[in-house]
Amino acid sequence: MKCIFLYNPNSGKGKLLSKLDYIEKRLKEKYDEVFMYPTKSREDTIQKAKDSCGKYDAIIFSGGDGTFNDITCGVSTEENRPVLGYIPSGTVNDIARNLKIPRNYKKALNVILNGQIKSHDVGLIDNKKYFMYVTAVGTFTEVSYNTKQKNKRMLGKVAYILNGIHDIINPSIVNVKVIDDKNNETELKCSLFLIMNSISVGGIPFNKNGHLNDGFFDVIFVKKYIGRGLVAIAHMFLLGIHKKKRTKYYEVIKCKQFDVQVDDNITWCIDGEKGPMGAIHIRNLHNHLQIYVPNDKGYDRNNRIWS
Repeated sequence: MKCIFLYNPNSGKGKLLSKLDYIEKRLKEKYDEVFMYPTKSREDTIQKAKDSCGKYDAIIFSGGDGTFNDITCGVSTEENRPVLGYIPSGTVNDIARNLKIPRNYKKALNVILNGQIKSHDVGLIDNKKYFMYVTAVGTFTEVSYNTKQKNKRMLGKVAYILNGIHDIINPSIVNVKVIDDKNNETELKCSLFLIMNSISVGGIPFNKNGHLNDGFFDVIFVKKYIGRGLVAIAHMFLLGIHKKKRTKYYEVIKCKQFDVQVDDNITWCIDGEKGPMGAIHIRNLHNHLQIYVPNDKGYDRNNRIWS
């Protein structure tokens, strides 16, 4: 078997670079051929992942949530998609949290070498842009892509907090209308609107009943409510989304294919990266990717990550 290891030298605080020899050695315990490749840019990561389809049995990669999105965009267009193995090295690592993949690189390697393969849904926007775990608009959504890489390397999560102060002073309000494939409409004024294939966003696991591979998205309208929505956002982050799908703070619906209408000047955040503006169409690609995850042994069997 053959694998390629793609890594982002600038992800997190750059600590991965001193561990490359160890990673290559461990991967050779499973793969006959291991090719190491440092990515040069986001575009390079996407293209290299795309080119690796059909050539390798697995794409192993390291980076943050943005790097995971790049890999997803690269392989999702291809018919022959290798298994993905992930070594988290970003600042927040929401996707790793969702998949129960340890942030410790040695433990993450053990998952790749000894774990199981599970399928994962992928989101498709306007038939051209893919996302792994969240697409959002509203308060705090610009923070992830506006925070400079050098600040993230120096300050870690604190850089996001400092960059989010503006939104605390002046929260966003977005009028959102969702029309599903059965023409059901939901329209609300939101301080935050999330399309989630995820349990955790921003390092906070507030959607603990969420699925990663059930063919649906959790579509969450965080209402304007008191304080231009900051109270509702804080309530959701602190207490989470419960089985009750409609409260004074939020409303949750489940959809697999739908249109979202917002003003043309509204910019979407896609897996922490800057996305398109205005109205979008969303489709769930059920079980589109395969990923190495920890074995069932040691899992909290009350969770609903894998159906």
